[in-house]
Amino acid sequence: MKVIAHRGANREAIENSRSAYEKAIGSGATRIELDVQLSRDGHAVIMHDDRLGHTVKIGEDKLLISSLNRSDLAGIRLKNGEPLPFLDEILDEFADRIELNIEIKGRSPQLADVVARICKNHGRLDAFVISSFEAEPLVYLKEHHPQIERACLWGMDNLLGPSFSRFAPPVFMMMAGAKIFHPIADWIDGRLMDQAKARGWKVYGWVPMAGEESGRESLWNYLAALEVDGLCTNYPREMAAWLTGVEHEQQRIRKLSPGIRH
Repeated sequence: MKVIAHRGANREAIENSRSAYEKAIGSGATRIELDVQLSRDGHAVIMHDDRLGHTVKIGEDKLLISSLNRSDLAGIRLKNGEPLPFLDEILDEFADRIELNIEIKGRSPQLADVVARICKNHGRLDAFVISSFEAEPLVYLKEHHPQIERACLWGMDNLLGPSFSRFAPPVFMMMAGAKIFHPIADWIDGRLMDQAKARGWKVYGWVPMAGEESGRESLWNYLAALEVDGLCTNYPREMAAWLTGVEHEQQRIRKLSPGIRH
């Protein structure tokens, strides 16, 4: 399974910060998941919500990214003193070192276009996956930037919002021209994996920020047994170490039983 660091190593540093991304790389993660919002003047800012919120200093936490220009946002600092990250800067710093899963927040085709152009300017399209819960940005990417891999996110947002009345996962995947399905991990079961294999999908689960506090290894064991392709986890260091332990145990068993085919 691919180890995908949810907003970086968010238990070891402030989510979606350079420090969290450095720690994710050091943890053995294969990929980093990050979120982007669109500034008023059309720049991709890395932040989960439009409202700056808990990762910045009090007094700036209620500001909206969509109402500010890049020059305004450049002066804002995260609580650890780091500058607010912009996608073009993060790609320059990290995209040659680790894969990136860029989640587009909201339904904006404009943001999808900005993100795609930044990825293309960097040049290594094989290093990127662009994901969304919404159809509009992914359909735009399929039509205007088809070279970039797309992934359909699925979870409670789809059930509670207007998306559920418009499409089920297979329709969503077809609309987006996607081969990667990103469901919440709790919904992954044998039937879903059978459908994914029949349709040629890769399945990368994800867990909420409040997930995995307990029972992590049970979840990872369950997903591995189902042959899930990866997990967007809040504990990339622990998951990478667990996978290494599983691999070593399998190698030990093979050495003890050379005549048995696995």
